[in-house]
Amino acid sequence: MATPTMNAISELYEPLIGRDLEAIPAAVRRFRAQHSSAELWSAVARFAVLAYAPSQHLKHALLAVHAASNLQPVLGDRFDELLTECAIYASGSRAPWSEPPITDPPPAESGQRTDLDELREAVAARDRLRAERWLAARVADDRCAGDLFSVATDDFEDFGHKLIVAVAVWRLAEHVPPAVRFAALRPAVWELVSYDGPRYSEEGHLLDIETLYSLLMNRCIAEQGSIESAHALFLLDAAIQASRITADPSIQRRVVDFISRKTSGREAAAPAGSRSESQPPIYLLARDYAQYLKVFELASRLRDFKTLPLEALLSAASFNLANAPSFEEWSFA
Repeated sequence: MATPTMNAISELYEPLIGRDLEAIPAAVRRFRAQHSSAELWSAVARFAVLAYAPSQHLKHALLAVHAASNLQPVLGDRFDELLTECAIYASGSRAPWSEPPITDPPPAESGQRTDLDELREAVAARDRLRAERWLAARVADDRCAGDLFSVATDDFEDFGHKLIVAVAVWRLAEHVPPAVRFAALRPAVWELVSYDGPRYSEEGHLLDIETLYSLLMNRCIAEQGSIESAHALFLLDAAIQASRITADPSIQRRVVDFISRKTSGREAAAPAGSRSESQPPIYLLARDYAQYLKVFELASRLRDFKTLPLEALLSAASFNLANAPSFEEWSFA
C-alpha cells in the first residue's frame, strides 16, 4: 500500500469538511482501495483532532476514534465500517462556521513562563491562547504529560473529561510525527480552559483497583448504562493510563480517591431485554456519545480481571443504546 498523498487525503476530507454525511462511505471506500486500514484510521484521527472543539459531540467523536484504535483485532473486516462511522460522527459534529484548523503553534511571548502554575493560571483565566503558548513551549518536554495530567485532575467537572480527553489525545499524539505533535495535543489544553469547577481535595478514600472497577460496573449495570455511571469507568481508566504514561502514581491515587468517595456497593442485574455482543455493533455514534463503543473497548482490555461483571456491563451499555434518549443533535445551522 502506498503512503497517502495530499490528493488522497484531500479527497477523503472533502465530504467530511463539507458535512456531506451521505458521501463519506464512498470516500472511505475510494481511500481504502489504495491505502491500509491503519492509514485510514490515521487520516480519520487527524481529522477528528483538527475538527475538535470543546463541545460534547466533538470531544466524544475524538474519544470514539481513540477507542477504535484498539478494536481492529476484534472487528477484522468490519474495522473500516467503524472508521466510517467515526468519520461521520466527527464530520456531523463539526459546526459549519468553525475555525479553520491551524496546526502551527503560537509564537512564544517574551519571558514565556513554562511552569505548572502558568498553565493553572491560564485555565483560571479561561485563556486559550495562553494555554496554547504553554503547550508549545513544553510539547517536547518529558515532564509535559505529568503537568498536563496534574492540571486535568484539579477538578472533575463534566464527568472528568479534562483528564479523559488529555489522556486520549496523548495516546493519539504517540502516532504522529514531532512536527505535528502540538496540533495533536492542543485539544487537551482547549478542554482544560473551556470550563472549571472547585478544586478537589483528597480525603484518603482509596479502594484497590479491581474492587473499584467492580463497584463502578455494578453501579453502571444497576443504572442501566447511564452516562454518569459509564463515565466514572472512563475516568478511572484514564487515570490508570495517565499514571502509566508518567510513571507517577499520584494521578491515579487522586482519581481513585475522588471516585471511591462517591462509590458504594449496589446490587446489580443486567437490564431486562438487554444483550451483549461478541463484536461492537456498527451504529450512529451520536446516539449515545459513542458510549457503547467506549464501554466495549474498555471491557475488551479488562478480560484478565476474571471477577468483573463484563458481560452484564456490556448488556447495560447495549440497553442504554437501545432505550435511552438519542443525543443526535447535529443541527448547527
